[in-house]
Amino acid sequence: MINFGGKILRNLFFGVGFLFVSTPAFTQAEGLESQLFSCIAQTFEDGPQALDSLINRFENELLSEGLLENTDGEGYRGLLQRIASDQGIIRPPELYFGPRFRSLNKDSIALYECSKILTESNIRPSDSTLIQFEILRESLLHENLNPALEALAYLELLTFGDLASPYYRLLTYELIDRQAFQTTTPDTGFTTYGPLAQLDARGANVFRVYINERDQLIVSDQLVSRDQMFKLVTGHARTFEQSSLYIIEVEPDVKYSQFVSVKDHIALAISEVRDLYSRAILGKNLTELTTSEQAAVFDKYPIRIVMP
Repeated sequence: MINFGGKILRNLFFGVGFLFVSTPAFTQAEGLESQLFSCIAQTFEDGPQALDSLINRFENELLSEGLLENTDGEGYRGLLQRIASDQGIIRPPELYFGPRFRSLNKDSIALYECSKILTESNIRPSDSTLIQFEILRESLLHENLNPALEALAYLELLTFGDLASPYYRLLTYELIDRQAFQTTTPDTGFTTYGPLAQLDARGANVFRVYINERDQLIVSDQLVSRDQMFKLVTGHARTFEQSSLYIIEVEPDVKYSQFVSVKDHIALAISEVRDLYSRAILGKNLTELTTSEQAAVFDKYPIRIVMP
């Protein structure tokens, strides 16, 4: 699976038998990363320069913050090593790559068509770092790994040369966002209705999302994407403020990692509302607030996620 800032594009090659070939596979494999990145860049309505501009801006921010020493493979490997050692990353939500990536208009059908580059390739996993990387990302979706452990898995597979490829760098940006989010937002965990008995779990203040075994999200009897849910949660938080309550219900076969992913998306959406409020009212982002100011903002927009 390929994951872009919370969007998941399922690659069909995981269920397809590979045609075993010999040396020509190396030549084809070497160009697949470039083909994929070029294909993804072409899906943006404003052209490939939209993605190029966002990546350049994001890299310059990382450089100015001292998180990235340079933009070659060595620099990115150093950043992954920092995450793997669980060093904190302090970045405000407005500088996260994922939300900005999602805000760019793109052709979702064309984006899906990019997966055919892998589907139609005749490459066996042992001949391609790309396919090994995608298989790794597929397996990670079924594990509850924190950013440090995921970064360590990337380091074991990707070389300096691999990380010089814009395709692999693009897929590490989500990891940077997650580490920054984890650094500034403590794990809210899950609770049950018991401690929140004073809240009405039946009123309009309740945002209820249902996850089925196919990893589909259902809100108000409608299938929604994670991006759509993100926008719905931000609207809900602004509307109901302190009384807001978020309930996640799941089918029996839903994996814990899917459950955690939805919880994190809800928490991130509320964190974005907190930050926007903080900057609009107090003139500071969340990381600049005093302890008392932060407590007031957090109380106004609580991350209150429960399960039945």
